[in-house]
This record gives sequence, structure tokens and C-alpha cells, in this order.
Amino acid sequence: MHRHGRRAAIASLLGIGLWLVSSSVSADSLRCTGGLAQTGDPAVAVRAACGDPSFVDPWIGGRSLAYGVVPSMEAWTYNRGPAQLLRVLIFREGELIRIREDGYGFRENSGTASCQPNDIADHISKYRLLQMCGQPAQQSGFFVFSSRRRQGGRGVFLRRSGGVPVYRERWIYNFGGNRLLREVTLENAKVVDIDTLDRGFDE
Repeated sequence: MHRHGRRAAIASLLGIGLWLVSSSVSADSLRCTGGLAQTGDPAVAVRAACGDPSFVDPWIGGRSLAYGVVPSMEAWTYNRGPAQLLRVLIFREGELIRIREDGYGFRENSGTASCQPNDIADHISKYRLLQMCGQPAQQSGFFVFSSRRRQGGRGVFLRRSGGVPVYRERWIYNFGGNRLLREVTLENAKVVDIDTLDRGFDE
């Protein structure tokens, strides 16, 4: 019994160790048919391992009077269908710095997107929003050093620590003259706030 108990304990520890390793790998890497893409890799190596992404979203940096030099960044989205998680890869100056998930993938729209105001939800990715609702009636984007989050039913701006730039976008969706306009705030290609504006209009 003592020997059996020791074997069981060793097996348990090995299982925990393997789980920890797999968890840490999934947090900063993406396994593809061509190899493993992980944070720190150049974009060319990620493309060689994983192929072309489903969606590429560039955030153009440059010199700003308010923020100095802001690096150019990109978000690549890999949609492998409903059976696998949607992965969003963030690059800064051509280097992979973060991998995040956005729920399960889906089949891309083949025709005109159609959505309702309540379909737009916090924390979904820009790619998913575009697939659901299409292009907004109005949009703008720029780098800032603060983050907008919803607290107590309203959006508030929180200063980012460490001076990390955030690419913020303001999108407005028009659902027609019988409904209110929706203002959607995105940060780093993810919805962080949704507000209602004045009544929309019929086009």
C-alpha cells in the first residue's frame, strides 16, 4: 500500500506539472500546423508557422506632440472555425507581444452583415464586431495613454500606468430613424464601452 501510494503521489505531481506547463504555453504561444508561434517572435516567423491571418488590423503610430513617438502596432486574428478558439495576436513594431482569446470562432459572413443594437457587447474583438455588424457609419482612431472602462453604468477614463499607449477607436452605428445611435469605444481592437446617442436616421 505504501509503494502504491508513493506511485500515485508521483503520478499526481507529474500530472500537475504537465498541466502547469501546458497552461503557461497556452498563455504566450499558439500552436499551428507549421510550428509554434510565441511572444517575442517576429511577424514573419508567425506567418510562416500559422499562415495568413483572417484579419489584419494596423494601428499606425508616429510622432505626436502629446505623446512623443508612438510605435506602430498590428492585431492579427486567426479564425479556425466554430470548434476552436478565436486568437488575437498583438504585434508591436513587428514583434509578437501578446496573444489573447475571443471565444470560439465562427464561419465568416458571406453577405451583408445584419445585427441589432443589443448584439454589440463589451469585450468582444473588433473582428467579431465587424463580422456581426459590418462597418460603422462613422469611425476614428488615435493613440492615448489612458483606458476607458465602464463603472456604475457610465464610461470613465483611467490613467494607464507606465505610459503604455492604447489605440482607442470611436465607432458610431446607425440602426435607423426608429432607434438610437450606438457609440462603441474600442481599445486595442476590443470593445470597452457602449453608449447611446441621439436618435438615428434613415438613409
